[in-house]
Amino acid sequence: MSSRQSESLTLAEFFTTTHRLLARVQTGARPLSALLNDRSQSFLLVFQVQVFPLHEATKCGARAPEAYLSKENLSFVIMPAREARSPERSRYAVVERQVLATLPQFEVEGRFLGPLRSDLWTFSPATLDPFVVLMEATARIAAQPDVTFSGEAILVNRARLEGLCLLE
Repeated sequence: MSSRQSESLTLAEFFTTTHRLLARVQTGARPLSALLNDRSQSFLLVFQVQVFPLHEATKCGARAPEAYLSKENLSFVIMPAREARSPERSRYAVVERQVLATLPQFEVEGRFLGPLRSDLWTFSPATLDPFVVLMEATARIAAQPDVTFSGEAILVNRARLEGLCLLE
């Protein structure tokens, strides 16, 4: 990898139901959220990969110079806020709400910018981006609630959502 490429790599944490992968992504001029929401590619190329099994969150199980991640099998991704294209305030996205997203093995809580009136269509995978942006979010392993991961932004895979609770 050239030095120019390494300058534009973004560090992110990728979670599946069984692993946490710490890796860097070549984003170029686009934010990482745009790459994740790009429906024309089903995989994401990542670099400098460290793989951690969820049951031992701090023990690195493997390292690899690069890997391809299946976007559909990602539960969520933790990234810097600058890499998460959040919805702009408009007549369709005007209310900020605290939400709890439940996924296989995880619970993710954070702030969601959405419409004044929320209903099932608001969160439908067919109508919006594949990944939902939650700001100032925290994720925890459901079976081990004391194990948490947090970040400025967490993108949750809509296809993996089991439930989305609108909190007070």
